Formats: sequence, C-alpha cells, structure tokens
Amino acid sequence: MVINILGREIVLEIKEKRKQGSSNTKKRRKFLFRFVLAIFVFLIFGIIIEISRLQRDYKIGSVAQSDIIAYKNVTYYIDILDDNIQDKIMKTTTPEYDEIPEVKKETIDSINLFFQDLKGLDVSNDESIENYMENHKYNLTVEDYKQLALRNDVSYIVNLITAATEIYNIGVVKAEDFPKILRKNDIKMDELDAKFLKNFIKPNLKINDDATTKKIEENLRSLQDKEVKIYKGDIIVKKGDTIDSDAYIKLEKLNMIRKDDKVRKTLGLAVTYIILSILFYFILKKYSEKEMESNAFYPSIITIIITNGLYIMFFHSEYSIYLLPFAMIPIILTVLGNKIYALTFTFFNMMILSRDESWFLVTLAVSVVAIYKADKLTNRTNIVKLGIFLGVFQALLSLSYGLVNQLEFVSLMFMIIFSVFSGIFTGMLSLALLPYLENTFDILTDIKLLELSDFSHTLLKQLLLVAPGTFHHSIMVGALAESGAEAVGANATFARIASYYHDIGKMKLPTFFVENQKGGENPHDKIKASLSALIITSHTKDGYILGKQNKLPREILNVILEHHGTTLVQYFYYKALENEENVLESDFRYSGPKPSTKESAIILLADTIEAAVRSSEDKSREGLENLIRYLIRYKIDDNQLSDADLTLGEIEKVTQAFLNTLQGAYHERIKYPKLDEKIRKR
Repeated sequence: MVINILGREIVLEIKEKRKQGSSNTKKRRKFLFRFVLAIFVFLIFGIIIEISRLQRDYKIGSVAQSDIIAYKNVTYYIDILDDNIQDKIMKTTTPEYDEIPEVKKETIDSINLFFQDLKGLDVSNDESIENYMENHKYNLTVEDYKQLALRNDVSYIVNLITAATEIYNIGVVKAEDFPKILRKNDIKMDELDAKFLKNFIKPNLKINDDATTKKIEENLRSLQDKEVKIYKGDIIVKKGDTIDSDAYIKLEKLNMIRKDDKVRKTLGLAVTYIILSILFYFILKKYSEKEMESNAFYPSIITIIITNGLYIMFFHSEYSIYLLPFAMIPIILTVLGNKIYALTFTFFNMMILSRDESWFLVTLAVSVVAIYKADKLTNRTNIVKLGIFLGVFQALLSLSYGLVNQLEFVSLMFMIIFSVFSGIFTGMLSLALLPYLENTFDILTDIKLLELSDFSHTLLKQLLLVAPGTFHHSIMVGALAESGAEAVGANATFARIASYYHDIGKMKLPTFFVENQKGGENPHDKIKASLSALIITSHTKDGYILGKQNKLPREILNVILEHHGTTLVQYFYYKALENEENVLESDFRYSGPKPSTKESAIILLADTIEAAVRSSEDKSREGLENLIRYLIRYKIDDNQLSDADLTLGEIEKVTQAFLNTLQGAYHERIKYPKLDEKIRKR
C-alpha cells in the first residue's frame, strides 16, 4: 500500500514536471513570436523612413517635386577655387593703401597761396587774371575768379580747408574720384567751391603691394576651406526648382542622396538594427516577459503603428511633425503594462524615428516624464492633465532645442505652439483610445481597477441594498486579502477590489446566506440538505454570470469562480448523511476551478477565515491564530491551493498578515458602565 502510494506520487510528480515543461515551452514560443512581430513592425517603419530620407531621384538637373528641407544641422568644408575664380579674385580684390601725409599740407598751402595772390591782382583786369590762371594751370574762368575775390575772407578759406581735410581723411586714390567722393559721402558745397577745390585735390593714397598681395592670398585661402553651415529647417531646394551642383552637395552632406555603394550602406544599417534588436530582446526577456505574454502586447503594437503612421504622413512637413502625439506611446504602454516595458518600446521606437540626435533627446526626455507621470495615474481625467503638462514641458525643451540650433524666431514660435497642442492631442487621443483597448483586449488596468473600487458602482450599490451582510463581509475580506497580498508581493489593490465582488452571486438568493438573515428564519430548515448545498455552491456561477452581464474584467470573474475552489460544503454534507439521504460527495462540493493565482488563493483563505472568525467566540490573539492556522491547514490538505503559486513561506507571511488585520478589527474594548448605574451609585 505504501509502495503504491509512493508510486502514485512519483507518477504524479513526473506528470507535473511534464506539464510544467510543456507550459514553459509554450511561453517561450509565445514570447519569441511576439518579439519577432514587434521587430518586424519596427523594421517596416525603419525601411519606410530610410527610403523617405534617401530619395532615388535627387540628381543634378532634376526638378524637385516638393520643398527639400534640411532635417538636421550640418557643417562642412568645401574647396571651390578654380582658375577662373582665382583670376577674378586677383582682379576684383580691393587693394590695401598707405596714406601720403605731405599731400594734405601741400594742398592747404596752395589754397592759402591762391588767396594771397588774389589780393595782389587787379580784379578789373581780365587779361592779368587769364595770364595768372594759365600760368598756374587752374581750371577756372575769369568770372569764377571774380566770385572768389568777393568771398575772400578768413572764414571762407577755413571752410574750404576743412572740406579738403575731410576729403583727404576719406582718402583719394585718383584725382578724378573727387566728384564721386562728394556724392558718396554727402559732402555739401556749391558748384564754385567744388570747381575750385578740384584744382587743388590730389591723390593722398598709394597702393601697399605687400598688404594687397597678402589680402589676395587670404581670399584665395578662404575659398580653399570654406565653411558651409546648413541649419535644420533650411530649404535646400524649393518645389519646382532644378537641383544644381551646390544643392546636390548639400543633399549629400545631409545623407539624403543614395550612394553607389548600396551594399555597404545596407550592411551598416542591418548590423546596427541587429545589435539594437538583441539589446531589445534581453531587456524585454529579463524585465518585461510577463507584459509581452499578456493581453497588453497587441494594443501596444497598435498604438505604435498609429503613432508611427502619423509620423510618416508628416515626415516631410517642417512644422506639422511637432503636432504629433509622440507621448501617446509611453502613456498607453505604461498604463497597460509597466514602466520598464513602456520605456523599452519607446526608446527603441525613438531610435528608429528620430531625425537627429538633439530631437531624439527631446522626445526621449518627454517620454521619460510621461512614463513617470502615467505610472501614478488614478483616474482618466488626469490623462488630459498629463497631456497638457507634457505639452508645456515639450514646449520648453523645444525652446532650448531651437536656441541651441539657432533656429529663426518664426520657426521657434511654431515649434513652441505646436508642442503645446501636441500635448493636448496626446491627452485627448490617449483618453479616447485607452477604454477601447481595455475593452477590446480585455485588459485590467490600474485605472479601471480603481474605478471598480468606487462604492457607487452599480453592483456594489445593489449588493449593499439586497445583501447588506454580504457587502460588509466582502469589505472585510478585501481588507484581509489586501494585507495578505502585500505580505507576499502580490497585487494588493486587485486582491482588495476583487474581494468586493467575489460574493455578488449571493444577491440571487440573499436570505439563504447566514450573514443576510438578520437573526430571522433560516430558509434552509425547510428544504433538503442537498438542495441547500446546491443553492450555496451555485452562488459562484451566479456571480460569474452577473459579473459578465455587468462587464466585469476577466480577472475578477475568475476570482468569483475560484474563491471557493472545490471545497466541500461540510455542514450540509454531514446533515445529508444524518438524514440518510442518497449522498455523493461531489454534489456537495463547489464546481471550482481551484485558485490559479496568488491573489485568488489569498481571497479564498480570507473569505473562509473572515466568516469563521465572525462566528467564533474566542477572538484573543492565540484563539485567532489557532483558528487561522487550522483553516489554512484544512485548505492545504484538501488540495485547494495546489494550482496557486504560493510557497509555504509565503503562506506563513499571509497567516501573520491575517492575524494582524483581524486583531486590529476585533481588539478588546473597554466596557462602559450604563448611565443609570452611575446615578444609582451616587
């Protein structure tokens, strides 16, 4: 007998190992398939974007089909010097001059001498005036001479000398440049004064051959290594214009021209993508395997496809791209999965999409803040608030980005305004998309879970009105389950809220459950024990049907079915035996299934213990602990926890958590004497 039992145990153990091995294989295949799908989606978008960046028809002489805009900042050096340009520079370079200081003094002396001679001549003798003009080679008429004689005074001479000095300060290369100097520098004087000074003004500048040669050499050198800067947003070629050699060089520097060596380019991109994919795989495998295998995966891919599709549509738009709701990906993936899961997908996606390093850092910073904030969301209205916050944050980063990259003021303003609207769109789209993804893919998010904790929920309000005893029992079970889940690192919030709904099936026949009888007549006294057992065990199925009708999440529906496992309804089973009814033990057991998760198992224990403690008279710490350990031992012996991933060490932690919670709820109180007794003593 003993050998047979051991044999059965060995067989059972082998089967369990085989079953576990098969389950692990399925999990690995599921993870691998989803990882390959994600990589394929990213690869498709990467190829589309790379093709968009590297247009095939950018050739010298071709016509641009649309505005070709620089998507990043580029600085490069170019040698544009050839023989024609060199000859042109040598001919057109402005010479360097040195001043001849004695010219100005000679001119002033000549002017003074003229007016001194003017005093010694007979103004009425035209012949003597003509001889004087001819001897000194002055380009003046007799009438001009007579007019100058009338103006001959100290102030007039000083004004002429001042004008001559100003002209020499400007510099005279050629005497014939005198009229041009007057016009260009707006020097005011009448026709006679200008005609007079023209006779005395001489060149006061001479070419400095060494300085001029050096200047020509510098000009030639500047064209040999000319720095060319292209700023993000610059229009390289306008729509309809022909691509010339200068524009083609700029497109090459922007990596927008497909090189002849396509094999090397493709190989480089492939190696980079493979390295990133390997990194992506190990991070997901280590930190987000559960999320990859959950229902959150496909909604995540859909969100990425929507966002990336919008990005590709506006890829060539200079400003519209800043309107795109990039932060929708980290927000939705954080709500559906967790922070690391969202950050991993977001980072990989940004690596594929980003136009340049600076913008990659901006979008990554916005995404990190979005993930941090989204992890703390408690209701849906906060999603819109988060979107507005991200819009303002992105606007500040855009301002910094624009200043660093020296963008024009108009471009910078567009970036800032569009960034704010991007945040608003992000919040609105996330708010609209999340409920659809939750319901379509049956995902229980923390937001949805917290909404179910509201006691104004239809089912909880009905439970309070129809079965008030069950309602208060459920609240206490929730408190116990929450403390137990916290003790072992399970989802404490889920355990508490699932407990609120675990007994909703009792609303169908509330008075058949002792907590709702209010000390009145017990309807079980009038029916057979087998029928009583059927009514009692049916509340799990009734609760499942009611929960499904009210669209409760699958996880909570599972708890409703599992929270009694396949436990035997002992009271009515033994009562049926006493009444000599035709008894099958299976008819007095719940239909199950057994708890399949830690949370479900903890709720089963909390439900059993809360009901037993409520009816127990001994609520001392020792009494409570003995009762808790007895009930848990019974459930273990009855194999009710065999499908739940609870270790003996974790069960001990749950036991202590239950004990502490119950001791707080049922602590001893001071017995207050009645008022009439006090009066009587006086």
